[in-house]
Amino acid sequence: MLSSFTIDDDLAAQETGAIEVTLHLDAGERRWCYFITPGALAACGDFVSGSNVRFHYGAPHMIVMAGHLDRVLIERALRDIDARGDLAKCSLRLEDA
Repeated sequence: MLSSFTIDDDLAAQETGAIEVTLHLDAGERRWCYFITPGALAACGDFVSGSNVRFHYGAPHMIVMAGHLDRVLIERALRDIDARGDLAKCSLRLEDA
């Protein structure tokens, strides 16, 4: 279960890129995921060849939020994902330093 989390990036950058988050679980495990807004999805990523349309794929640790990110909203989303039993599927295990 989620014990706490750390927002690793400045939330002011949320409209142009991802916001990385480190999760701290009750058992001592650390995991990683990132949050991204629709605006950031449109501002970053690879272009489809011959177009000005960006695409994203292969990102199992990406959590898309359709609103302005703040600490409270990120925590509520993480707690909801955790309550559903999906936190491990939505995050990557970090090796111990």
